[in-house]
Amino acid sequence: MKQIIFYVDLKVNDLYAFTMRHTYCSISGIFGLLISFGSLLSCAIMFPSLSNATRFALLFVGLLFTVIQPLMLYAKCKKQIKMNKSINAPLQYILSGDGICICQKEESAEVRWEDIRKVVYTKRGIYLYMSPVRAFIFPAEQCGEDYEAIRAMVSEQIKRHKEETSEHEDTAEGSYDEDEDDAE
Repeated sequence: MKQIIFYVDLKVNDLYAFTMRHTYCSISGIFGLLISFGSLLSCAIMFPSLSNATRFALLFVGLLFTVIQPLMLYAKCKKQIKMNKSINAPLQYILSGDGICICQKEESAEVRWEDIRKVVYTKRGIYLYMSPVRAFIFPAEQCGEDYEAIRAMVSEQIKRHKEETSEHEDTAEGSYDEDEDDAE
């Protein structure tokens, strides 16, 4: 089976796009947005009858998940890229039928396809989740002309291992979740 070798030098905007998607495509993210929009709507409709303190509180809650949190997430991503040695140096990824080999300087690690819990495809990249909060980020821009080949190989391997897993297990444990999210 062929291998695909590519490099990722994670940038702030790549990590930020992943973090925003991860945050706002969850139940808590959607709930936070609903609270913010509800607060802004309430403030707009009842503005003349509200006290200054209530206006301020509704505006603050309205801006909390729509402006404040995204700014805080950006600052966190910027700090993480700057401070975290494991993500601020380029990573080499080698995709093969056996799994993914991740190399950085003299260190390397192997991840089997069956260890991937979830795959999300967006216009900005591919996110391969190993846990609910840990993922490999393959930014489309950095994958360049290999992006479609990478996407095809990931889809093929996940499908193949999902079928193998379902043949060997009667439970849903270890199943894969593959999301298409090209609206971003």
